[in-house]
Amino acid sequence: MTSENEIKPMSQKLYAAIVEDFNKLTTFSRKAENELRHKYKEVPSSTIGSIISLLVQRSMKHNYRKSPVISSRYYDLYENLVKKEDKSDVIIQLADSQGISPALFVRSLLQNIYPDSTMVKKCLKDSTLIENKDLAYQVFLGIMYDNQYGPYADIIKQSIGLEYEMRLEKELHLMDITFSDENLLRLRGYDKTPDFKLDVPIAVDGFVVNWIESKALFGDEENHLGYVKEQLICYWNRFGPGLVIYWFGYLETLENTPEVNNMFILRTNFPSKESITQYRIDS
Repeated sequence: MTSENEIKPMSQKLYAAIVEDFNKLTTFSRKAENELRHKYKEVPSSTIGSIISLLVQRSMKHNYRKSPVISSRYYDLYENLVKKEDKSDVIIQLADSQGISPALFVRSLLQNIYPDSTMVKKCLKDSTLIENKDLAYQVFLGIMYDNQYGPYADIIKQSIGLEYEMRLEKELHLMDITFSDENLLRLRGYDKTPDFKLDVPIAVDGFVVNWIESKALFGDEENHLGYVKEQLICYWNRFGPGLVIYWFGYLETLENTPEVNNMFILRTNFPSKESITQYRIDS
């Protein structure tokens, strides 16, 4: 049974259209993101936001090349623009002109100043460490403006991930389903652990579930395949079949992969009480 608020799996056609429109973007500004959100306003905000985030991450990974030459060129562009005009959005303008995210432009810029990568990471997290206060201000603005890439975006994603893990934990408590979380499992010596290992298995629509993994993002073929190889097969080998919740939806074609409905099932929400069968161990 699907509740009214549950996100349905996305068709391949709709997903392909979103990717195609994303690839036409020339900047990664919030304005461009909002235009994409407006065009696909029938798609839940959390879903389209997660898709955009995934596509930005991949675009930066595939298209950006780290090199001293690039870092030096970015620094020269920054210096020239700062000298010409006193603007508060220099970093944002330059990032748009180079077709990369503001936080990534900042990272490359700082690599030209600090050869030590550790110092670059520290400055990204705390711009007050930068001696040039004008540059420190510009770096701060660039990082805070970028809600898809960089330390600010990472904190947002971590917070969302924890929020949905807590939501799942609350649902388990309401159903009186006992479990061991990943911290307890690690204390028992497991190196790779699901978010929740059920002490007593349940059945969801007749499928036995021994563990539950919470993913506060959209599941497409690329990231799902990565999770299968790096996490989910390992969980299945150790604990048996389980449940993966993609809270922001997933591509409907994932239902046709060999692991789904064999090693684990997919959902976009915690299963309804009517779909769950709980087992009891006689004391």
